[in-house]
Amino acid sequence: MRNKNLVLLLLLIAALFPYFIICFYAMPFADDFCFAWSSSQKIPFIQKFLNQYLLWNGRYTADVLVNFHPLRQETLFFYQLTIFATLIATIGVVFAFIKQFVEDNLPLLIITLFIVLFYLCYQPNVTEGIYWYIGIANYHLGNLCLLLHLLLFSKISSADGNKKIVFGLASILLLIISIGFNEIGAFIIPMLYFTALIVNFKLKETNQKLLALFFIIALIASAFVFLSPGNFTRQNEFTNRYNIGHSLLYATAQTLRFIAKWSLSLPFAGLSLLIISYAGNIQQSFIKKTDHRIILAVLVFTVFIGSFLPYFATGTLGQHRTINYVFFYFIFLWIWFLLSVSKKFWLFQKLSGFTGENKKIFLAGICIIAMAISGNGDKMINDFGKGNFTSYKREFAERHRQLLSNARGEILPLKNVPETFTIVDAKADSTWWVNKCMMFFYDDREE
Repeated sequence: MRNKNLVLLLLLIAALFPYFIICFYAMPFADDFCFAWSSSQKIPFIQKFLNQYLLWNGRYTADVLVNFHPLRQETLFFYQLTIFATLIATIGVVFAFIKQFVEDNLPLLIITLFIVLFYLCYQPNVTEGIYWYIGIANYHLGNLCLLLHLLLFSKISSADGNKKIVFGLASILLLIISIGFNEIGAFIIPMLYFTALIVNFKLKETNQKLLALFFIIALIASAFVFLSPGNFTRQNEFTNRYNIGHSLLYATAQTLRFIAKWSLSLPFAGLSLLIISYAGNIQQSFIKKTDHRIILAVLVFTVFIGSFLPYFATGTLGQHRTINYVFFYFIFLWIWFLLSVSKKFWLFQKLSGFTGENKKIFLAGICIIAMAISGNGDKMINDFGKGNFTSYKREFAERHRQLLSNARGEILPLKNVPETFTIVDAKADSTWWVNKCMMFFYDDREE
């Protein structure tokens, strides 16, 4: 059995390997130049932070991160190394979180890589989700911080003495940090705690006061996001905001669209079957106690909010950054939902004859191969086959060198952009905002 698991592990590594390789073909674009320029200004850090928080948005955690932009070093490799390190961190954080439920390290690593592969394969815009520093700083790192927060929160009740205090304070800090990445998280996280508070009260559990404390902290942290002066300044950029009917209609349509897109894929169906069949191995009592209908409602609501808030605040969904963000929630909530359903209705026993160990291994292998050649994996295969990544890197590096030596030269749009990378590039128009940001950034380097 162990040998078969090793085969799965090797398949997963092979399927994930290209996602790590293309980290070193990722190049800065759009807002990267804006924030790389502003973060390199010769003013105190606190002033840079306040310029963002008071004049543009209330994302207090992201406002810190964008002011440590890796492009400040002018070296493209450092930018790429930052993205690579984030991908490594993703595996590490998911591994640590799942370890609460699975003890054997080999199955634990396989489950972790399955989750990460599905996340990378079916992100609506993997460029802005993983291969763009601004996307990482505003969204993806928020997901990882939330997982770490939940991991530490789960340890508070079982710890004693100084450990309880350390876990509690670290969990509070990570909660505050997690909420400060973006408005979606600032809305969803307090709602999750409110839901947990209600469910916990009905189940008559003993940690009611702790949940209430964390809910209050989450509300206060969210207020710092939504009530920042910068948010009120930024909203004036969008004339079609606050249309409730339009927002509800289109957010509902997008919710159905993305849930259907994710759930109707072959790997999703196969992996769901595997999760159901392994539910009997999960011993945590809260999986049994939590009503699967509540989990499903939270899942749908979370995806809905990922669409509704952008529509409500701006009039359009625009980029898929917020959907990338809630997709991470979707994966973990779906796993929780399936485990809860399987436990409640004993589905894992009913499937025992249909899903023997050999059949499970075969199904898992098919799912890995399907993910490797579908979704974003399919785009990567095409780009590698056509040499698009190499051409893109060469052309960008050449333009980068030219602009470092002559920032006032003409900024030409790139001709070779891989299908995998959905970027917002310069235009043959000096008034385009990306061109302006690039001019500011390269002009500072020239001086």
